[in-house]
Amino acid sequence: MALGLGTAHAEYTLNLMKGVTKVSNDVYDLHMLILWICVFIGLGVFGTMFYSIYHHRKSKGHKAAQFHENTTVEIIWTIIPTLILVGMAIPATKTLMELDDVQDSEMSIKVTGWQWKWEYDYLDNGIHFFSSLDEASNKARQVHSGIDPRSVPHYLLNVDKPLVVPTKKKIRFVFTAADVIHSWWVPELGWKKDAIPGFINEAWTSVDKPGTYRGQCTELCGKDHGFMPIVVIAMDQPDYDAWVKKTKEDAQKGPDLSDQPRDQLVAKGAAIYAKNCSTCHLPDGKGVPGAFPAIGGSAVVKGDIKAQTNLVLNGKGGMPAFGKMLKADELAQVITYTRNALGNSVGDDIQPKAIQELLPNKAGAAKPEAKAAAPEKAEPIADLSKDELVAAGKAVYESNCASCHQAEGQGMAPMFPALHGSAVVKGDINAQVDLMLNGKGMMPAFGHSLSAKDFAAVVTFTRNSLGNSVNDVIQPSAIQKLQAALPPAQDDE
Repeated sequence: MALGLGTAHAEYTLNLMKGVTKVSNDVYDLHMLILWICVFIGLGVFGTMFYSIYHHRKSKGHKAAQFHENTTVEIIWTIIPTLILVGMAIPATKTLMELDDVQDSEMSIKVTGWQWKWEYDYLDNGIHFFSSLDEASNKARQVHSGIDPRSVPHYLLNVDKPLVVPTKKKIRFVFTAADVIHSWWVPELGWKKDAIPGFINEAWTSVDKPGTYRGQCTELCGKDHGFMPIVVIAMDQPDYDAWVKKTKEDAQKGPDLSDQPRDQLVAKGAAIYAKNCSTCHLPDGKGVPGAFPAIGGSAVVKGDIKAQTNLVLNGKGGMPAFGKMLKADELAQVITYTRNALGNSVGDDIQPKAIQELLPNKAGAAKPEAKAAAPEKAEPIADLSKDELVAAGKAVYESNCASCHQAEGQGMAPMFPALHGSAVVKGDINAQVDLMLNGKGMMPAFGHSLSAKDFAAVVTFTRNSLGNSVNDVIQPSAIQKLQAALPPAQDDE
């Protein structure tokens, strides 16, 4: 049967792609070197074999020679392959060492795999977001959607929020996962890396030219493995700086905390549900028996709204913690939607303000502009007791530190050290404060991103919790003075 006009197809090639990074080109060159060595060996071996068969055949009167254990021949056929292998091993080892050389990186990005989306943390500037399959592809992929996938640009290879990087800058990636093993792969970058729960992998790239580069998860990670693409947009430095500025400005706005009518919450919640929940619970809320419970008629959804909210925010079992992924207004909308749609009619709602109060450290709230909150202009801060600082510091730690050092402070060796029993945390408090103010390596500089109160609280928390009992404190007033002496952050200039 002939294929119809316009049928989607991939470009046919007979070789590896070169890519847009030095590493990808070095991998390509290594591939070509090994290929031509193999071609040369193949021609030599098969040429000699066919020549011998043809010119020493029985019909020409040749008789097979009888000889064994020719020392000279054995030495020759041992030395020559050894030299060939050494000649192949030297460039291969050089390329492998280059792939793992993340030293002297100019910025770091933490990548976390989730079922089924990617989380990106820019460790140098505090930008953080989740990247999911774009809405057009998500709608088209649904059974009986009636949408022709060929009408969707970059079907299943597009996302709502791409990873944006600057060109000609060495970027270090650290990979982990929140649930199961994933694998992050963008062919043009020249490598792929597994994202494994409780373990850190690392890689680096430096993109030569601006463009959009697409990839996918390449580790079978569950029922929607095929629907978690990767999009990397490389920009020249001025364009990248503009994107960083705009992204930070958008983050400052925070969620819409105004009260909304129930009908409005339900209407907006439908889109949130389709994007984040329908994958497991299905678009009609019927779920997958034995795996994902139904939403329609669910005892959780029809029960206490506070209990449902707690489950959605903090997760349980295979249910991810959406409090880390969605803003307060989005959470309020999707919770209200599930209780008043999909076969349910509980007739209640929850407002964004109520959700905001339940989020750790009121995550997602708009933060004051750095210049308006400049430490040197701030009012003096009253001293707090150790218990007050520790209690406040727990929420700050969960929002800013736990993703790397883990909830109990156990760290993620070898990239993120444990705080429990840490020589830094149990040592001079001023040295710890200096490290947190200015950052070091992959440790971001919290001097500009945390208020004096939050900074003092989280320092005190780490020294009196997480298995530590140093029994000392630092007050917000002391941090305020140190922050006033810091040079302005680059994005504030």
